[in-house]
Amino acid sequence: MSNYLNVFGKPLFGIMVVLIFQSCENQHNTTSEIDKVSKDSISEIEIKKTIEDLYEVYSKSDLQWVDFYKDKYNIVSGNGTVKTINRDSLRVYWKNMYEKYNVILNNRGKPILSVSGNQAFHYNTFDEILINKTTNDTIENIGTWVVLWKKQKDGSWKIEFETYNAK
Repeated sequence: MSNYLNVFGKPLFGIMVVLIFQSCENQHNTTSEIDKVSKDSISEIEIKKTIEDLYEVYSKSDLQWVDFYKDKYNIVSGNGTVKTINRDSLRVYWKNMYEKYNVILNNRGKPILSVSGNQAFHYNTFDEILINKTTNDTIENIGTWVVLWKKQKDGSWKIEFETYNAK
């Protein structure tokens, strides 16, 4: 019997040690995955609130919604060209829009989100009407909005990239 333990005992002990280390490593990976899922869940709650805050301000035709953009962000135009835009330019553009039109957000789709770490992909539909203040002519603006948000060092979320399509 002692010969049996000498022959098989050491290899079995070695196998058991390897299995224990492997088990501990798997638990570590699982803990890391749980931490990532937990952080992503917190980020999802944060970004949902940020999107709601943006739309609350936007629906009042208040230019503060522009502050949800990074100082410089990228936009893809209808022809597929990517341009870097300055947030101040966006503010001037929409200030002129608000001077000329009453903007009424009729509806927006529920945001579809995908969060990973400090980035969030956001997609939703929108339906708004622009009413010319001089002529009362209306423009119906229905489309989709696709956005990449990035969490900033101060904990806020800013739009880093966007594209939209409107009819």
